[in-house]
Amino acid sequence: MFLVWEVTAGCNLECVFCYNPWRAEGRSIPPDLSTAGMVHLAGRIAEAGPVSVTLTGGEPLLRGDLEVIAAELAGRGIPAGVATNGMLLDDRRAESLVRAGVRWFEIPVHGCSPGTVEALTGRDCIKGTRAAMLAAGRAGATLTASHAITSINYRETADAVKTAFALGAVSMALNRFVPGGAGLDRLDLLPSGEQLGSALVDASKAAMQCRGMLVYTGIPVEPCLHDLSRCPGLVFGPCVCGSEKWAVGPEGELRVCEQSPNVLGSMVTGDFIEMTSSRAVEEFRSREAFPECGRCPSFPRCGSGCRFLRAYL
Repeated sequence: MFLVWEVTAGCNLECVFCYNPWRAEGRSIPPDLSTAGMVHLAGRIAEAGPVSVTLTGGEPLLRGDLEVIAAELAGRGIPAGVATNGMLLDDRRAESLVRAGVRWFEIPVHGCSPGTVEALTGRDCIKGTRAAMLAAGRAGATLTASHAITSINYRETADAVKTAFALGAVSMALNRFVPGGAGLDRLDLLPSGEQLGSALVDASKAAMQCRGMLVYTGIPVEPCLHDLSRCPGLVFGPCVCGSEKWAVGPEGELRVCEQSPNVLGSMVTGDFIEMTSSRAVEEFRSREAFPECGRCPSFPRCGSGCRFLRAYL
């Protein structure tokens, strides 16, 4: 079991595809816990026994005490990484975080042309993210990359894979856009079936040239809707949210997934086993796109797909 811990709701970008639930219209932005509160929450998270914890946000590097949080986890024997947009990650901060116990950084490659990246994030982040990826490597951390496939950047997915490889990434997650948070108002970002298929086929070809880098789909792709045999260079897997993966929000609220706005309880005061064994989790995991999903021979590859995406397929 691994956890994604959103240590802050604050961010220095305005990504139009942002899935954080507090970015949805009408939602309030949760306040950040104090350093003491975060240390206490780190202890509670450690008691749940995760294999690893990824510190994310918002933008986690906005917290000046991120090293304290990472060190608290490392001191309890829990491997920790940081998922960041990279705009605040320079050599000094990367080295400081690695000394505190951070083992890996996950940095996105949104696209490879300034216009595309600015359309998605509100800024031209290309130089900043590339500099951050190099800084992570120089600090001795493992570098992973990510890429959200949208209707805007799907033609650049293959180049994004090659860029991540050139900058030292050992793995890359390809995440098809899922409407949530701010993205609920941007359904035009949903790639069509043809656009998604094109992006995956091109990415597969690129991945086969980038030997040694694992390229996988972070959001399940349904074999019944897409011919995965056309993508031998990619690794496809099912949804593990609510079973092997959980999200912890800025105030310690536990959810089945970063995409989900539904809170199961508080990691600060609640019992992890009790919360993760609740009826709400059972109902979430039992929802399948089609009645025949569980009998499908391809079920292990998609697990009935993303439960937050199927309404848009």
